Amino acid sequence: MSVTAWGGPSDALGPSASGVCLRLKAAGVSDVVTVPDFVQFSVHERLQSGIDGIRQIFACTEDQAITTAAGLYLGGRRPILMVQNQGLHKGLNSLRAICIDARIPLVFLVGQFGREQENMGHSTRESKRNVVRLTEPILEACNVPYWALDDDDQLASLDHAFAHTSTAGGAAAVLVGRYTTWA
Repeated sequence: MSVTAWGGPSDALGPSASGVCLRLKAAGVSDVVTVPDFVQFSVHERLQSGIDGIRQIFACTEDQAITTAAGLYLGGRRPILMVQNQGLHKGLNSLRAICIDARIPLVFLVGQFGREQENMGHSTRESKRNVVRLTEPILEACNVPYWALDDDDQLASLDHAFAHTSTAGGAAAVLVGRYTTWA
């Protein structure tokens, strides 16, 4: 892993910002509601540079992001949430109320912040960091399906998550396990 000009990690094996953004556009995403995520920093940068038809909305908390995305959905838009694992854990009550109880279909793009380099290529359940290790079990306990997005070969995970929420309602998560790249 090298360091980029802005001082953050650059993992040449991670999913590309352009690949993620192309998939979001193809899925008809209208809004990315986010509490910025360091793992997906290059995606934030790409969105800020402008993608026709996709608006980036910053929230102060994950609860605010979830309720904002729900309001956008109810208003006829197609939002996605972009947060990190810590934020997903923090927003569980809103996720439960909005997505599980009310069945509002929302896709979460979740950066696995804190994942150790030596954990790459292994299950996140083997991570030494609770925030990483507990994300999948928490989603399973909430009956929220999830898919991995560790590189461009797994970009279809976004398609699967949107297909699930379109047919079943509720939440689906895509777990970004490597820092997104600037490509």
